[in-house]
Amino acid sequence: MKAKELYKILSSTKIPCAYMVHTEKVKPPFLIYRGSGANNFKSDDEVYYTDYGYTIEYYFKEKDEEKEEAIEKVLNQNKIIWEKSEDIYIDSEKLFLIYYTI
Repeated sequence: MKAKELYKILSSTKIPCAYMVHTEKVKPPFLIYRGSGANNFKSDDEVYYTDYGYTIEYYFKEKDEEKEEAIEKVLNQNKIIWEKSEDIYIDSEKLFLIYYTI
């Protein structure tokens, strides 16, 4: 999956999203996604297939399970396998964060 494809998928949640950083000030909740490397299927000194990984960061001030469910639903609808972190509190920002690894 390419970054532009993931952007289109995440945008369907109606939660503001951007690759790496929002260029304009955005109030929470919002999404950031970034590349997290690639896994290659290789044999005989040749790469046959590359699977790109991403980390999605969901920032929020108040717990909203419906928004989390919207993120998870759109990932499931697009047959994207994901893992979810615990809720992490960022004291300096007064924000919560959840990581989705895909």
